[in-house]
Amino acid sequence: MVEFCQRLDHVAIAADNTELMVKWYQRMLGLVVVAQTDPQPPSNQATYLVGPPGPQGIHGGMLMEIMPRNDHVRRPRESHDAGISHVSWVVRDFDAAYAHLVSEGAGFIGSAVQAVGGGRLISFVDCEGNLMQIVERK
Repeated sequence: MVEFCQRLDHVAIAADNTELMVKWYQRMLGLVVVAQTDPQPPSNQATYLVGPPGPQGIHGGMLMEIMPRNDHVRRPRESHDAGISHVSWVVRDFDAAYAHLVSEGAGFIGSAVQAVGGGRLISFVDCEGNLMQIVERK
């Protein structure tokens, strides 16, 4: 068996407006900018790496890259469509995280369910319709 992977580094989302999406994730999940590029043509938008606050920075894993999208039409997605389905963020206090998302107007899909492996999770969409989850692990 090959054993060379250490951890997930990041997932990437191609956004209509990278700056607005970063601000949304800062407000909704408390993520911080870990690194960013200067704005690049043709969109003149920056690419960002965001993640949970803390000293780990770019080496902490589970970062999300928010990059400018191309000109292809965005297709609506559902939870079990082929390909990457969603991004899930572990939270310390599920009830507090859920209450915060409710107070900020998050668009939930369904209600909280039992997570595979234990705990609870709930799905919601971000400001551009990407499927996200918060999960509490027990």
